[in-house]
Amino acid sequence: MIEEAIAWARLDCLPAAQRLGLRREAAALAVRHRRLRTHWAGHLAHTRAALLASARLAAASPEPPQRAWIMGAGLLQDVPLTELLDLFRQIDLVDVCFGPAARAAERGHPGRVHCVRLDVSGVLADLSRDPQAAVPAMPADAWCASVNLLSQLPLLPCSALLARGSSEAAVERYGRSMQHAHVDAFGPIRHGCLIIEHALTRAGSTDEWLLPGLPDRLVSTGWTAGARWHWPLNPACETAEPEGRAMQAWFRSLAAPAPAP
Repeated sequence: MIEEAIAWARLDCLPAAQRLGLRREAAALAVRHRRLRTHWAGHLAHTRAALLASARLAAASPEPPQRAWIMGAGLLQDVPLTELLDLFRQIDLVDVCFGPAARAAERGHPGRVHCVRLDVSGVLADLSRDPQAAVPAMPADAWCASVNLLSQLPLLPCSALLARGSSEAAVERYGRSMQHAHVDAFGPIRHGCLIIEHALTRAGSTDEWLLPGLPDRLVSTGWTAGARWHWPLNPACETAEPEGRAMQAWFRSLAAPAPAP
C-alpha cells in the first residue's frame, strides 16, 4: 500500500481519468512492473521490438513520417524511446497519466519529446457521449501506435456505468463501441502499430477471446499481423490461479495516395 501511495503521488493525471480511478490503476501497475519485472521482461522486450519494427517500416517508406504518436506511453516501460528518437524528429507520448520516467524524457529532450495528456477514448469526462463521435482524431502525418490499450479502454468506464445502474447488455455494447472507435480512428493513418491482448489464457483451459472478429477487420483495412507472444500477467507467485494474455502486434504502412489529376 505504501509503494502504491508513493507511485500515486508521482503521477500526473488528467482529472476526468482520476475521477474514474485511472490514477489508482496506473499506480498499481507501476508497482507491479517493479515487483514482476523478471516475469514481465519478455513481454516488455517483445512490445519494444514490435514497436521498433513498425516504426522502422514507416521510416523506410517513400514519404516517411517525422512524428510519432504513441498512445498508452505514460509509464514508458515498454517504449524504445532511444531508438525511436533516431527515426522521428518529434515523439508525442500520449496518455491520461504520466510517471516520472516520461516527464524526465520530456525534460531530457526538449522540443522533441512531449507528454500529451489526452483521453484517447473521448468519453471519460462524460460517459453519456457516443464513443464513435467522441474519439479524438490522431495526427494524420504521424506514425501512430496503440500500446496494450484496446482491451483496457472500456474497463473503468464500463464499471462506472454498471455502478450507475446501466444494464449489462448496454454496457457491453458501450465497451465494444469504445474499442471499435479506437480502431476506426486509425482510418486516415498511413503508418500505424497496434499491440493488443487478443486472448485471456489459463493453464488447462481454452483461451478466452477478448476481441472476437478483430483480426478479420484489421486485415480488411490494410493491417498485417506481426509477432505473437505470451504475457504472464498474473504468474504463480501472484495468484493461486495463474493467468496470462496472448499478445499480438499488427502493422500498417500504406502508400501515399496518388495526387489528383
